[in-house]
Amino acid sequence: MNILLVNDDGINASRLKKTEDILKKFGDLTVVAPKKQQSGKSIAISIGGFPYEKIDEKHYAIEGSPADCVLFGKYGLGLDIDIVFSGVNEGYNLGVDTMYSGTVGAAYQANYHNMNAVALSAHHEGDTVLDNDLNQIIDYIFKNKIYSEDYVVNVNFPKEHFVSSKGILNTKTYFLSYDLKTSLQDGKFYIQREIINEKVPSDSDIYAINNGYISVSKIKNENSIE
Repeated sequence: MNILLVNDDGINASRLKKTEDILKKFGDLTVVAPKKQQSGKSIAISIGGFPYEKIDEKHYAIEGSPADCVLFGKYGLGLDIDIVFSGVNEGYNLGVDTMYSGTVGAAYQANYHNMNAVALSAHHEGDTVLDNDLNQIIDYIFKNKIYSEDYVVNVNFPKEHFVSSKGILNTKTYFLSYDLKTSLQDGKFYIQREIINEKVPSDSDIYAINNGYISVSKIKNENSIE
């Protein structure tokens, strides 16, 4: 199996290396990642080309977006890709954030170009849950072949204080409601989101990570399909 690994946190992100070490056991792996952090880029692409650096035969760094990484792997390198993994992201990609996320955006780009795609995300503080569960979920994805060209598989790991997951829940993407707090300071515009207190459904991605489960959602564009 030919696997492409990308991310939005950059070529030197520690979680990229963790993911790489596991994925190498499942096939022929190539890594293409941005040279610098590219969070919040969604499915944006670079217009007019972008520089790239060949680190070695299996590692490339580009001055572009996460979605550019997918295009570079498929069309720049001419790889015959069976599946794209994006992440593991340093921070969750749940609900409305799946629309903004560079991690999920790269997976959407792969899906648009008829490739299987999986986005992986976890809490930004600590890697204990990842170290205990990342191998498990990747093994689960391959053994059960839950990927498809019809959707993106969006995976989020439970909160760090659970240490390891209670299991896997098949979930739907749930869009929380937010109040936006904004300000203008020193020539900059700032936005803070505050969650409006609400009960989330038990089949939602947010419920899963809050209650110690790995959330696995099948999404296409902004909508959960299952």
